[in-house]
Amino acid sequence: MPHPPGVLWPALCDSRLELQPRCPVFYLGTPRPTSCRLPDGPGEVGATRQCVSEQGVVRQRITVWEPPTRLAFHMESTDLHFHRFVDHLGDVFESTPVNGGTRVIRTTTVTVRGYARAALEPALWVGLKSVHRFVFRNWQKMALSPPAAV
Repeated sequence: MPHPPGVLWPALCDSRLELQPRCPVFYLGTPRPTSCRLPDGPGEVGATRQCVSEQGVVRQRITVWEPPTRLAFHMESTDLHFHRFVDHLGDVFESTPVNGGTRVIRTTTVTVRGYARAALEPALWVGLKSVHRFVFRNWQKMALSPPAAV
């Protein structure tokens, strides 16, 4: 991203995702994210973070809050269809200044349960990868857009 970490940090906690998806998995039922937010106020360890999609909400608990370089959280609950077979879903964002911009690395860990785990893990991986690419494309568009006139 062409901006320093401090400029990108707010997108991790409060962003609207407005681009149209390019990936066909969204047309096959993968939930398209529409926003990320902190519904209870300021961010901190223990605060709630939500990712809202067209099909439901993923409620997360923040476990690491180190603005503007590190954010981690895990899913506490969701009303999306995958809740029946996912035991754990966690993410870590790490932002590093690079050549006047920022390199953002997102690491996701998922634990799937059930006898169909071998079939579900690849499908979940493809879906999550598509969602993450979609989110990063939206953030990149926001970062490249000129600031709104005040």
